[in-house]
Amino acid sequence: MQQVTEALTSSKADESSVVAVYGVASLFGFCRVSELVSRVESSIRGRLLVFFPGEHENNTYRFLDAREGWNYLAVPITSDEGVKA
Repeated sequence: MQQVTEALTSSKADESSVVAVYGVASLFGFCRVSELVSRVESSIRGRLLVFFPGEHENNTYRFLDAREGWNYLAVPITSDEGVKA
C-alpha cells in the first residue's frame, strides 16, 4: 500500500493524472483489493486504474474467483468484448 500511496502523492501525479496499479493478484491471501482502494482513496488526486484479474458478469466482479460483489466504480475492459459502459 505504501508504494501505491507514494505514486498517488508523487509530485508528478496531479488532478489530470492516471495512476495504474497492476499485479494485484499477488495480494491474494494477504489483502483484498477493495481494502487497498479504501486505504489509498484519500490520496487519489486524479484517477486510479486497477488492473483487476478476475471475472465480470451482470455487474458482479469476482477477484480470482474468490468473492463476489466488489464493484467500486468499476468499468470492465474484457478481452472478448472491449469496454462495457
